[in-house]
Amino acid sequence: MSGKGPLLALAVVALCGAALAAVGADASQAGGPFDAAIEKAQQRVVKLYGGSLGREKGYGSGIVVSADGKIVTTLSILLEGRTLRVVLPDGRRFPARIVARDQRRQLALLQVDAFELPYFELNGSVHLRPGDWLIAAANPFKVADGPEPVSVSLGVLSGRTSLAARRRAQDFPYNGPILLTDVIVATAGSAGGALVDADGNLVGLIGKAVISKQTNTWLNYALPVEEVAAFVQESSAEPGREVPKPSPRAKPDASRLNLGLRLFDVGGREPPPYVERVRPDSPAWHAGLRPNDLILSIDGQQVVTCADFREAVNKLRPGQRVPLVIKRREEVVTLELTLEEPSP
Repeated sequence: MSGKGPLLALAVVALCGAALAAVGADASQAGGPFDAAIEKAQQRVVKLYGGSLGREKGYGSGIVVSADGKIVTTLSILLEGRTLRVVLPDGRRFPARIVARDQRRQLALLQVDAFELPYFELNGSVHLRPGDWLIAAANPFKVADGPEPVSVSLGVLSGRTSLAARRRAQDFPYNGPILLTDVIVATAGSAGGALVDADGNLVGLIGKAVISKQTNTWLNYALPVEEVAAFVQESSAEPGREVPKPSPRAKPDASRLNLGLRLFDVGGREPPPYVERVRPDSPAWHAGLRPNDLILSIDGQQVVTCADFREAVNKLRPGQRVPLVIKRREEVVTLELTLEEPSP
């Protein structure tokens, strides 16, 4: 984990929860100078429900970034479920579809069929200084389920630094600026929530849980809103980032795609897609797949059986680069698979 000594010390202080003030449920009951900011944040943070696996929870948070139902959240296993559900602040429930993913920033852009929603402007965070008040709004531990407001906590900005860390035992792809805060946000369900200033302006998005293996320290941080804005802009400008990617071309037979892997397609009527063998120097090998990996999804489509995997691959085009989510022992890992042209 990178950063200077004082900043690491601040992260430890953050874990201890210094200057934390849990404000809780209803902004109308809070009283004080942060009422307007709290209400603004709670009207723009949504609850997410989807797939779960092992230690990966099936719930999280997201922020509304457009009036027509665009939502940004963090990449997680909940996006890989058969259904992805969004609960708006007023309690309305909508199915969501994944529009784009960003592996480096670990962000996802979702779309729901709702309109005229209150949303966050994606401006900037450069005005923040260490010691400035911050409010975190998210749904830790799935406290809110319907129209209940998400939880809010009050704290200050501890500082800015760059993150080059490891998520659990696997590499955390993001290497860039973060906001350190003494608000405890490294909790289940908080990732994807909002970090706002005292005026209720979005300054950051709560990131995925990051832990130092050397110190066992959990980091309370957020991606600056500038990173979120760049992701949304890139997603709109690059149609190739859309998920799924429809193609007018005829779909190749999955059996002819040169993936270089074999599944344990035996033992039972619907065997799960465990990898039996990976051919060296094949697309599967270069993606990082190894024997005994369990494939959870490919290109955003959940796969439960070997037949599901073949069906999902059959929808892809040669030459595509697609995300592949696997379970390796107790860890959930996201890889990128480049599909080669069919063999002649």
